[in-house]
Amino acid sequence: MTTAALSATRTPVVLVADKLDPAGAAILEAAGVEVRVHPGLSADELIAAAADVDGILVRSAAKVTADVIEAAPRLRAVGRAGIGVDNIDLTAASRRGVLVMNTPLANATTTAELAIAHMFSLARHTAEAQASMSAGRWDKSALVGREVTGKTLAVIGLGKIGRIVAERGLGLRMNVIAYDPFLTGDSPLTGVELVDLDTALARADVLSLHVPKSNDTVGLIDSDALNKMRPDACLINCARGGIVVEADLLAALKAGTIAAAALDVFETEPLPADSPLRGVPNLLLTPHLGASSSEAQQRVSTEIAQQMADYLLRDEGRCAVNAPSVAPEELALLRPWMTFARHGGLMLGQVSDDPVVRLEVACRGELSERPSAPICTEAVAGVLSPCLDVPVNAVNAAALAEERGLAVLEQRAGTTGSASASTLELRVVTKSGAQHSVTGTVHEGQPRLTAFDGFRVDFVPSGSLLLTRHRDQPGVLAKVAILLGDAGVNIGGLHMSARRDDTDSALALWELSRPLESDELDGLAGLSVLVEARCIQL
Repeated sequence: MTTAALSATRTPVVLVADKLDPAGAAILEAAGVEVRVHPGLSADELIAAAADVDGILVRSAAKVTADVIEAAPRLRAVGRAGIGVDNIDLTAASRRGVLVMNTPLANATTTAELAIAHMFSLARHTAEAQASMSAGRWDKSALVGREVTGKTLAVIGLGKIGRIVAERGLGLRMNVIAYDPFLTGDSPLTGVELVDLDTALARADVLSLHVPKSNDTVGLIDSDALNKMRPDACLINCARGGIVVEADLLAALKAGTIAAAALDVFETEPLPADSPLRGVPNLLLTPHLGASSSEAQQRVSTEIAQQMADYLLRDEGRCAVNAPSVAPEELALLRPWMTFARHGGLMLGQVSDDPVVRLEVACRGELSERPSAPICTEAVAGVLSPCLDVPVNAVNAAALAEERGLAVLEQRAGTTGSASASTLELRVVTKSGAQHSVTGTVHEGQPRLTAFDGFRVDFVPSGSLLLTRHRDQPGVLAKVAILLGDAGVNIGGLHMSARRDDTDSALALWELSRPLESDELDGLAGLSVLVEARCIQL
């Protein structure tokens, strides 16, 4: 069932499992979504609360585990009000076809500004000065700081937050260098020099970390990395706990390997009261304040709420972590092609008598210049859906295709024509070697089927269809129409095509008011004039 059909039958339900700004819940309610606000649930309580919801919104406290996902058969999406998704089991979500979304831009400025604030605090000893003054002392001579102007700021990770930090550093007239393993060639920011990690460590006066937590980044800053830094350098981590090996940092600070550090994130959160990190004089600690500004709190809440509403009500997924993500303006252009890919795949999956082992997706014309991943994903989902008892969508289509041995091949062929010359062809090959194909285009925003197995047709496929094959001879269609009428089935459209060759074969696609019952289909199959009669549901 499509999202549009789903929303027509029942109201989507979203569980808000963490404390979020109430503006987010207001957006969901205004869109017609039922909102249940239950922050602070235990693991077992969250499993129970998720049993009948379509979406879950979290920040960082609630853990959406595999058990939670398994206990939520209606769950379609999990929204993270923030960037990191390490509190969500992505593997379990992807396997179930549950979309995971985040808000990568909503708290970028706030987090970047905290990193800059830590840099100034370390440079001018503001935290120590406050403690000294509160204790009744006047330690002016003991708190001589350093200017940041002219110093080297090394940014590790030039994602959204890292770029803002780099830009702020340039504004402070610092020398900014950066390391990002995913960037090659010229720097994306004017005035920022790309270097390797060892060079960044060696040259940094201030090293600021802005990489996601992954298998590649856990323990990135260990004793070996710290030993490559200068003794007057400072380290700042406002990214994720675990990227810095805390025991190694503690040893480096005590040994004078580096001058100071500031941590906003930790291996264990909340930081235990007896943590050895507490009370270290040259270590500034904050309780994960990266996104804790009033502006950011409201932005992450409203943005993730709008994303959730758009996905549950209109199948528009943005900022997806575990599925192809396309810019909204590009998605608007691709949407009718994606619809055709899904419907075309469904048709091919339902006319194939044995498993499909190969799917070819051919984008021609101007379409060949557009991102093809969403189109291929929808085609795969359509082909697989008829033979699986789990929902197949953009999230799990690739994994399920690999699991079932379905090879997906993409072809592109540009033309010099206009957008109307664009076509999309899907072709499948089954285990027995049988082949079927559909071809379509988009006209006035509508996806139109223009060929099925080489037979030329022209209509917008939807709803319940009947496919018949027969010899091209008089009276065949009339006999089928009589049987359909006797069954009380209205014919909304009839699209027939014949091959003018020695086979005289013909194909008809009937648009029906409802799906045929099995006995009704058996009655059609019993007509001697028909070679094949098959129902297709879109």
